[in-house]
Amino acid sequence: ALGVEVIHRPTPWPTPAQITHPALQAAAARPLRNDVPQISYDQADLFYTAHPGYKIGFTMLEVDGLPTDWVAACNAMDEVWTPSRWGAETFAAAGVTRPIHIVPLGFDPARFHPGLPGRPVRNRFTFLSIFEWGERKAPDLLLRAYSAAFGPDDDVLLIIRTNNFDGDVSVSQQIADLHLPRRGPPVALLLNQQIAAAELGSLYRSADCFVLPSRGEGWGAPILEAMACGLPVIATDWSGQTEFLTPELGFPVQVRALIPADAKCEYYTDLRWADADFEHLVAQMRYVYEHREAARAVGVRAAAYVAEHFTWRHTAERIMERLEKR
Repeated sequence: ALGVEVIHRPTPWPTPAQITHPALQAAAARPLRNDVPQISYDQADLFYTAHPGYKIGFTMLEVDGLPTDWVAACNAMDEVWTPSRWGAETFAAAGVTRPIHIVPLGFDPARFHPGLPGRPVRNRFTFLSIFEWGERKAPDLLLRAYSAAFGPDDDVLLIIRTNNFDGDVSVSQQIADLHLPRRGPPVALLLNQQIAAAELGSLYRSADCFVLPSRGEGWGAPILEAMACGLPVIATDWSGQTEFLTPELGFPVQVRALIPADAKCEYYTDLRWADADFEHLVAQMRYVYEHREAARAVGVRAAAYVAEHFTWRHTAERIMERLEKR
């Protein structure tokens, strides 16, 4: 749309055979050029450093620092991009000395907007959460807070749409280990169920509120998508989503403390992420439930704001602006 020729070098794959999107296939088929900037969009330790021209590393992480090899990889670039102010501050504090620029990510306004048809559950105020199952997304905190906020007689429903890619993890066993009340509020678990990308917006529009007490986000795409669809959003007031989730545009949850990032990901070793305040999470869920019109107005305001500032076109324009100024 901006009239720019893009050449795509897929990593870590050596050929574009694994790429199915036609536009990416075309970009990957073009010969590489050494006279144009290279943008490595990847984990920092996978940045491509052999390019003889101007090198840009574009990355993010979900914790309060960076691994030492990430710092070295970033400092091997000519400049570094990351999508949020929080991320830029984290990178600088970790020792990245190359210029750091904020290039926000975005959403597709054709797929995520308040006018999409939904399938709301009749007579149920519906909370929705979308995430990949794991410690970072704090499903334990979400389920415990929901069970504390509501009882079996409240007209509520929590829909969790999640994927579990860890064969060593039993989602059902982890939920059982929480010892939630036997007669608690209802939960609908959509586990490893495929939903077409074109239908995801309608899933958001089927809910009354989006909630995700994540312990850390590099950006927080589901949070942004929910806001784009006009939902009031409850999410942790920390990490990448603070770029667009504010008290005026949603319902941030206070951070109780930064705690060790206990997960299998080696990038998190000796680093920390946020533990959302349990009582404040409960209070925010109760507030949205009890003040539906006010919460709905916040969602409407958020949708208008992100449509004006955070679509993929805004991302492309920011990239062009940065490349022209380098």
